[in-house]
Amino acid sequence: MTTCPICETPMKKEKREIQKGIFARVEICPKCEDEWIDEKGYEALYNLFTRKTFKIGGSLAVRIPKEIADVIGLKEGSNVKVAVKEKKIIIEAV
Repeated sequence: MTTCPICETPMKKEKREIQKGIFARVEICPKCEDEWIDEKGYEALYNLFTRKTFKIGGSLAVRIPKEIADVIGLKEGSNVKVAVKEKKIIIEAV
């Protein structure tokens, strides 16, 4: 078990929901209540939320990971609404 880098209290490990439906193993300080995600957990989350675009015909496409699709109830053949806001793409299940 590691200790908290702030108060040096022994940390406990838990599985926590980082974003809706997305869980990761974190270490929590019971004293100052700070949460720390380990490097492997961070890399896994980073890889889950980072995608490369690819070309299909004349369009660009992005693969949506199953874990994220499950959270919003997206399945093959589902209708989605796509919007752009402040240089961000928002995809909503319809």
